[in-house]
Amino acid sequence: MRTAVTGLITASMLALVLVTAPAAARSGDDTGAPFIGAGTGPHRLHFDSDDRAAVDVAREDEPGGHLRVGVVEGDRRVYGQWTVIRPADYLVSSLTANIDYLWHAGGPVTLFGGVGGGAITLSWDGDNSFDTMAAVSAQAGVILDVTRRIDLELGVRQLFTRLRTDPRGPDGNSVDVDLDRLGAATAGVNVRF
Repeated sequence: MRTAVTGLITASMLALVLVTAPAAARSGDDTGAPFIGAGTGPHRLHFDSDDRAAVDVAREDEPGGHLRVGVVEGDRRVYGQWTVIRPADYLVSSLTANIDYLWHAGGPVTLFGGVGGGAITLSWDGDNSFDTMAAVSAQAGVILDVTRRIDLELGVRQLFTRLRTDPRGPDGNSVDVDLDRLGAATAGVNVRF
């Protein structure tokens, strides 16, 4: 399983490099400008459990954060995003390659919408294993230019998966817990180079 996850992550990052490398090699104005970004906000984890008495995971609202690295080229941006959510008794992380299309609304305002794909991982405290599954995402939001190189971003994102896990319940027996969707509303800062 770990080999498959490592292969998926490696393939995602290789695809990101192959897509962004030609654009990053160009210089001049902001076309082909690499960027890094970070953000935070509430994440809603949509869990399902066969045994509600053993594990209380109906819908969990948890804080989380993300890091991005990518390139802006004309009316699109391509980037990799790593998201981490760390509640008290488990850890959720995702790694995706994404493409957003940009619509310059005039002045400092740019709207965006896009899709992505990658993997999501869930690890329960007390267990020595983690579960990983493929995931796809859709995102949208607004970017506000603060300076020529710095912008603020407000966005929403839905990540869809079919992650199946078996954490231990209070009695020590395994409980079926499924993560089907992860929604987020985040605020962040991007720096272009």
